Amino acid sequence: MKNLFSLKLKHLLNALMFIPLSMASQPLSAEPTSVTLEHIKSSDTLNIGYRQLEPFSFRDSDGKVTGYTIALCNMIADELRVSLGIKKLAVHYIPVLFTERVSALNSSKIDLDCSVNTVAPERQNSVSFSTDYFVAHMRIVSFRNNNIRTLNDLKGRAIAVPRGSKDLLELNRINREKNLSLSIVTSDTVEDAFDMMAQKRTAALILDDILAYPYINQSEHPEDFVVSHEVVGDKMKYALMMRKEDPMFVAFVDKTLGTIFESPLNAQLVNKWLTQKVVVKNTQKNQY
Repeated sequence: MKNLFSLKLKHLLNALMFIPLSMASQPLSAEPTSVTLEHIKSSDTLNIGYRQLEPFSFRDSDGKVTGYTIALCNMIADELRVSLGIKKLAVHYIPVLFTERVSALNSSKIDLDCSVNTVAPERQNSVSFSTDYFVAHMRIVSFRNNNIRTLNDLKGRAIAVPRGSKDLLELNRINREKNLSLSIVTSDTVEDAFDMMAQKRTAALILDDILAYPYINQSEHPEDFVVSHEVVGDKMKYALMMRKEDPMFVAFVDKTLGTIFESPLNAQLVNKWLTQKVVVKNTQKNQY
């Protein structure tokens, strides 16, 4: 059975569009292996990590886990089912906090994190990233009547930001470089960070724009909030996250994503999930 699976892995590797340099440098006699693919094959199970972050990954009111990246990962699951010859692949969706991602991957609690993961050099020693699927910009979210438009308007004030996020890393850097004397208050989830701002426990929230819009839309008075025109820090490239030292699985995921991105289906998914607007209730006017 093990020899048969090794043969499947060889065929799978040959079907990929490229071979990562780290694998190409191995001796020719070395057997190509993938801890993740072997785990999926032996268990007939794919464990997907996600967070409650619309529009990318979230559990809806009917209890279904859905969103843009969940759709991508469901298609990756379909490709795994065919490529590994699994008759019935069970796909489990496991809630994982920002701060738990790396340990969840390394302990095999999850095989793939299919939520918002910002590509960051400081993380690449611990995990692997797929091809990026979206680029966001970090902005200031606040009450409109506070007249907060720039970081300078927040000097010396309290700001909410999710713990373990790239937003926090960027904000800490900017705070040091610009001597803003910000009081940074962290939370386990984006929802908690938004609530701190909405309950006026902080003057503002620093968050990627596309993640802010759903929370504003779902609030009682969306017209009370404003998202800054000013972009804070560097652009945020989103990608799927995988465990380190598994180039074969990364190559499989990237090839599948490449096929999806080149197909008309991706345009439909983008239109469905990633066209986010802040619509003021009753007046139906767009606010940006």
